[in-house]
Amino acid sequence: MYFQRPSLKLHRSITQIDEETLLALILQIVLAIVLLLGLVSVFLSAKNWHWSQFVLILFIMLTAVGFLILAAETMRIHRGLRAKLPGMESQLASLEQQNEVLLRGIEEDKGIIQLEHRLQMLTRDRGRAWRQVAPAGALNEKGQIEVSIANPKPHGLDAETIVYLFESGNANPANPADGRQFLGEFKVVESSETGVVLESTQLLDQRTGERLARSEGPWSLYESMPSDKYDTFAGIEEAELRKRLPAAVVEQYLRHGQEATPDDDPSDVIGFDENDVRLGPNEMDKAVKKVYNRPLRDYTFLFAELGRQKAVLLAKRDALIEDNAKWAATLASAEKLSEFREQEIKLLEEDLAGMKKDRKAIDEHLKAVSQSLKNARELIDSLLAENSSLADRLAARVQELRQIIDSTVPATAAIGIP
Repeated sequence: MYFQRPSLKLHRSITQIDEETLLALILQIVLAIVLLLGLVSVFLSAKNWHWSQFVLILFIMLTAVGFLILAAETMRIHRGLRAKLPGMESQLASLEQQNEVLLRGIEEDKGIIQLEHRLQMLTRDRGRAWRQVAPAGALNEKGQIEVSIANPKPHGLDAETIVYLFESGNANPANPADGRQFLGEFKVVESSETGVVLESTQLLDQRTGERLARSEGPWSLYESMPSDKYDTFAGIEEAELRKRLPAAVVEQYLRHGQEATPDDDPSDVIGFDENDVRLGPNEMDKAVKKVYNRPLRDYTFLFAELGRQKAVLLAKRDALIEDNAKWAATLASAEKLSEFREQEIKLLEEDLAGMKKDRKAIDEHLKAVSQSLKNARELIDSLLAENSSLADRLAARVQELRQIIDSTVPATAAIGIP
């Protein structure tokens, strides 16, 4: 019993060693045996070798053993890393998919982008603002205009700053709806103690340029585009709202805070429980009251998008004008070509009439020639018949003369006649 317990304990400890550790242990034992045999062989051969050969062989052997140890360790590290690679790749793909879902959202659940956009719309600060800004010069051909800033001193507007320009007063007191227009997005190109020089970030067309040049101020400069807020139009009467707001969106402002309808976008509806406590988006099935909540607008994005659409439409308009000019030139060229072709047709018709006349003359001449040819052939046939008759009569006459000669000439003399 005393000798069996250690062996049993050793057996259990060996079975607990994993395969990788066992292989490493075996490799170390083999390397130790090889190193020991090599050292013994080298030392036994030292009597017959030169000391330099002994040192060289010893160095090569130790280097080879070190290289084998490093190679085995490298293989072990690579094996461990490669064994974890499929799981890590699968985990990476799963995390990337989760990140994409969190970033972009899925189905009804909004992602980080949508939530950040909505959060910015809800929590955006106004930023710095400059009031009573007045134009100090005329609008030049580069879309630049100099403005003076009375307060504060110093105004704190540096070059390359982007600002948004609004009219502070009514451009037309008789019609308040024409006042307080958004004049555009500008960049500060020059800054001085009394004011700055603004340059439009978008190309000014005739309408926007005239509107800016016609505005006399005062103006307001905003470092950030004013955000849309629910309390901006709170307490304003319906008739006044209908005067101020476009008909396409005024119903959204009038219905804000009223009972929701089935046609409303679910993202624009908020719910309340029986205690009039607002519920989260995932608890709308528990709501006892649903209220329409007007969607807030990102005016920076909207104006930029409208400017982009306007540029596209202007480009299409210019392209259509150019195409119309080309079509007009093409039509004029086609009309000239049509006139030329009509004149050519007229000349060809005249040529055709002359050719028909010539053909008629040729046909008449051909008819006369054919008749002459027919007459000639008939005359030839009659002459041939007459010649044949004369030849027959001549042959008969020759025969008669021969007979007469034969009857009158003696027989002996008849022999010399050919």
